[in-house]
Amino acid sequence: MLEKSPLQIEIDAPSTTAIRVALHGDLDFHTAGELTALDLPEGAEQVELDLAGVDFIDSSGLAALVRFRQRAEASGAALRVVAVTPYLRSLMRMTALDRLFDLPPA
Repeated sequence: MLEKSPLQIEIDAPSTTAIRVALHGDLDFHTAGELTALDLPEGAEQVELDLAGVDFIDSSGLAALVRFRQRAEASGAALRVVAVTPYLRSLMRMTALDRLFDLPPA
């Protein structure tokens, strides 16, 4: 059986209008709700999403990323992925989510 990594979410606010959200561990059926429940601070105009620490993601995790992006945009913030693993980049290409998320250069 595969060992699961609990999801850890780190939030850094380098300015009053920007936040950086870093995910570490597994983003899956069991942990996706943690991301979708995350409240963005009022006034945030830019959300940087760091996915370099994501060890595993399933369809629920991908859906959570889409919902998180929608919530950010609905609150007036632009979401930008600033780091992604080769595994996740490949998965996002296969599911065409690389067209929805502006991924950093490989």
